[in-house]
Amino acid sequence: MKKDTVFWDVDTQFDFMRPEGKLYVAGAEEIIEKVRQVRKFALENGFSVIADIDWHSTDDNEISETPDFKQTFPPHCMAGSAGGERVGYLGELPIEYVEIDPMAEDAVRKLIDKDQFHIVVRKRSVDVFENPNTDMLVHLVSPKAVVVFGVALDFCVYYVLRGLAKHADIKLSLLKDAVKGLQTRPEQDVFNELEHMGVEITEFSDIKRHLQCG
Repeated sequence: MKKDTVFWDVDTQFDFMRPEGKLYVAGAEEIIEKVRQVRKFALENGFSVIADIDWHSTDDNEISETPDFKQTFPPHCMAGSAGGERVGYLGELPIEYVEIDPMAEDAVRKLIDKDQFHIVVRKRSVDVFENPNTDMLVHLVSPKAVVVFGVALDFCVYYVLRGLAKHADIKLSLLKDAVKGLQTRPEQDVFNELEHMGVEITEFSDIKRHLQCG
């Protein structure tokens, strides 16, 4: 069961999660405690965590000084900056990284060839599956279930779930009490579209109860 279920942590970085961040997602600070609880439960109960993070440079297509907030955004989560750091509890399990440049399959396999792992996938766009290593990572992990949480619901969270839905036989769950969106469209519309893809919209307490009952 613990090898079969992976928790996927989306963009829970300072610039998104805190009001003083460069691309603050309104209300995101309200879910920091829930994010902490989810990570703590996963890591302390033997479940692996995959996180994805923005890791930008000034020449990325997404970065603009005159953003439209649809395809371009102001500078945020710049590589190596404090704004790019994940917020909240990260546990004691060593964190390893999937880089943006293509990696050899053996190198990716080495990251996951253990009983439990905590991996961060770096990305330069809203869609983590534009990182050339992400599909390979999911294929090699081959989870039966993925539990997704983080920000922003209407951008990066949506793209994580859309990308995972292309992999057969993965049960997808979204923790609605551990996500926030930029409100480019109504939250319920996003939930409805995700449900149509087969994603279960649930809450952390329900997932926790299910996994504890195993």
